[in-house]
Amino acid sequence: MTPHREEPPRVVPASRAVFTSRAVLLAVAGVVTMLGCSPTIAPAGPTDVSATGSERAVPARAGPPTTATRRENPQPEVAPTAAPSADAPAATTPVAETPVPAGPPLPAGTTILQIGDSFAGALGIDLNRELKGQGVHGVLKYETSTYIPTWAGKKDLDEYLSRFHPDLVLITLGANELLIPDPAQRAPTIHRLVGRLGGRACVWVAPPLWHGARPALLQTIRESCAPCVYLDSSALVPDLERMRDHIHPSMQGRKIWAKAVLEWLREHRDPNGQRPWDMKAPSE
Repeated sequence: MTPHREEPPRVVPASRAVFTSRAVLLAVAGVVTMLGCSPTIAPAGPTDVSATGSERAVPARAGPPTTATRRENPQPEVAPTAAPSADAPAATTPVAETPVPAGPPLPAGTTILQIGDSFAGALGIDLNRELKGQGVHGVLKYETSTYIPTWAGKKDLDEYLSRFHPDLVLITLGANELLIPDPAQRAPTIHRLVGRLGGRACVWVAPPLWHGARPALLQTIRESCAPCVYLDSSALVPDLERMRDHIHPSMQGRKIWAKAVLEWLREHRDPNGQRPWDMKAPSE
């Protein structure tokens, strides 16, 4: 009896297997084409999986990146800027409004000298700031706790006049001597002080009276300060806010007083005078 031999399995050559696979693929592609469908094309670049589990495309070694290749550092997309329309109004830069003077302009380039006591200091700092905005140079010389006789005989006054050549002199004195028994006795001293100004234009800015202050001395000043013009601050700024001493103006009160004096000067200056700071007659 002849023994049965098992034949080994036939091995198909790789070339034939590849040929057979390609034939099958071509047949399938033909069927799909006949049915009117387009086959899906796989991305050209191979992909791999990152350590985070997200899939990323690996660019091919040769040739430009395809649409399926992801950039490592994508640039943000910038929206195109629309061209301005010819009918659109041009953008304008807002311009700060310049305050319009209430009256005629002040004589720019002139100098105002203010002398006096602590009330001169309370007025003068803010007033000089206001004057500067009008092109006028302000000079303040004051000493606290001084009196009309102090300035009538003060040697520094001549130095101030020759040094600054003021076109207008403002005197603010009287607050420290409202309680003198006989205010009329100050009249000759007032005349002497005004006479030392050498005929310059001048205004006696009386201190704004506080509650309980005696007005008798201010009346003497009003009657004796000619040719200076008298400015009644109590009438100009009534109910002025005061500091804790209830006498001197508060910081806000000083600003109000200064603005009021500036407008008073503007209103009472004679624009037709021979000198830039000639004042109108009191009756005008």
